[in-house]
Amino acid sequence: MRSVAIPFLVAACLAACGGRGGLPPELPPIVKGPDGREYRLLDRGKYKGFYDQWGRLQRLDYDSNGDGRTDNVAHHDGEKTPHLLDIDEDFDGRYDRWEEYDPSGRLVKVGVSRRHTGSPDLWLTPGPGDQPVKKEYDDNGDMRIDRTEHLRAGLVVRVELDTDGDGRPDRWQNWSTGHLSEEDFDTNADGSADRRLVYGPTGSVLKMESIRR
Repeated sequence: MRSVAIPFLVAACLAACGGRGGLPPELPPIVKGPDGREYRLLDRGKYKGFYDQWGRLQRLDYDSNGDGRTDNVAHHDGEKTPHLLDIDEDFDGRYDRWEEYDPSGRLVKVGVSRRHTGSPDLWLTPGPGDQPVKKEYDDNGDMRIDRTEHLRAGLVVRVELDTDGDGRPDRWQNWSTGHLSEEDFDTNADGSADRRLVYGPTGSVLKMESIRR
C-alpha cells in the first residue's frame, strides 16, 4: 500500500517548478485553476504548479503519460509536502485513487473507486507492514460508510454495518479465525445494541440473548 507518488511529485516540483523553498523562480501569469480559483501558474509541460498570491504552492498537476491530461494532482495547500493525491491510474480522465498523508508525509488512508465513478467507495487505512487494519465501504454509492471491517494480520476481526442508511452502525459482528462468532443488533434504532446472536464454528446459531445497558 506504500505510495511512490509523493516523493516523486515533490522531487518533480523542486526540479520543474522552481525549488526555492516552495516559491516560483519568477512571477508567473495569473490563470483560473481547475477548481475555478485564480492562481499563478508555472507551466513546465508535464508539470504545472499552481501558486497563490503569496507564492505558496497550492497544487501540482502532473501528466505522467504525456497524453495532455492531468493524471496526478498533489494538493499542497501551501505546505512543503502534499496532504492529498488524486490519481487516475487507468488514464480514462477520471480519478480512481486518493491518498491522504499526515504532515510528516506518512500515508494514512487510501481511497479507491471500485465502480470507476470518479468518487471513492472504498477506503483503506494502512497499518504495520502496510497491511490494511481497516476497510470502509460505501456499497450503495451515497458517499457514506455502510460497512467497516477491522483487520488484524490480514484477517477480519470485527465488522460494523449500517443497514438502514442513517449513517450509524446498527449491527456489530465479531469474527474469529475466519468465521462469525457473535453479532449484536440495534433493533430500536437508539444507536446501541440490544440483541445478540452467538454462532458456532459451522455458522449455526447457538443462542440469542438480550443485551442490557
